[in-house]
Amino acid sequence: MSGSSFRLGRLLDGQSRRSFMVAFDRTLAMGPEPYAEDSGRTIAAIAAHGADAILLSPGLLKQHGHLLAHRGAPSVVCRIDFPFVGPADRGRGESFRLIASVEEAASLGADAVVMFHTLGYRDKDAWADNLAAVGQVAEEARRVGLPLIVEAVPWGAEATDPRDRLEVATAARIAAELGADAVKTEYVGSVEAMRTVVQSCPVPVFVLGGPQVGVDELLDFTRDGIAAGATGVIYGRNVWQRSDSADVSARLRQVVHGTPRARQPHLEPAAPVG
Repeated sequence: MSGSSFRLGRLLDGQSRRSFMVAFDRTLAMGPEPYAEDSGRTIAAIAAHGADAILLSPGLLKQHGHLLAHRGAPSVVCRIDFPFVGPADRGRGESFRLIASVEEAASLGADAVVMFHTLGYRDKDAWADNLAAVGQVAEEARRVGLPLIVEAVPWGAEATDPRDRLEVATAARIAAELGADAVKTEYVGSVEAMRTVVQSCPVPVFVLGGPQVGVDELLDFTRDGIAAGATGVIYGRNVWQRSDSADVSARLRQVVHGTPRARQPHLEPAAPVG
């Protein structure tokens, strides 16, 4: 077994072999949003509420890694890129940059790394740079022994719909063929449609959360993703940007794993400022 496979397995629950991960890397691009002003308190709350892993930027991992440096703490996934494109941008200012190496992430204590593959760039040179970077990082991750999770999404200016089944499946398949150990991607609207994404991708698929939605809708598409064969979820503001994040986390864990995890001492998330 390779180091990457070993560490990917450690992101998963030992019984369900799935993972409930929480992404707290949004503030890398958006700044201190509500419930995220005190980053250390938010990270501590995410950990206390039962996440299997937390996705952080290199800086937050460096500053707050001590909060996760104990047995039973969530694993850490480190964001190593900064994309200048997203579902709301629709390709404005398309470009892509790595902000850390796999070795740097490993030196900070990361158990895995994550980066984007964006489908639908208008600027094909920018897409080529993105593709080359994924391939190069996949090889570096293999050498270091850290799994690479690629956030494979049709968010470029020429993409027709960020949740189009074929475009999502294509983005995920390209990421896998470039060497990703796992893929994080969009929910595409139904169990049947999501199953085609999962079945056409030869590596584990994690569902991303996207824009904030109501709890019932969140639970519904989580159930659909798991029923379709997804290995878990990687949700951000749909978990931590809520006053009831502890309850929402517990309900999501129940859907992902089927059984709740013993909770750590209760810690409320920081209230928004203002």
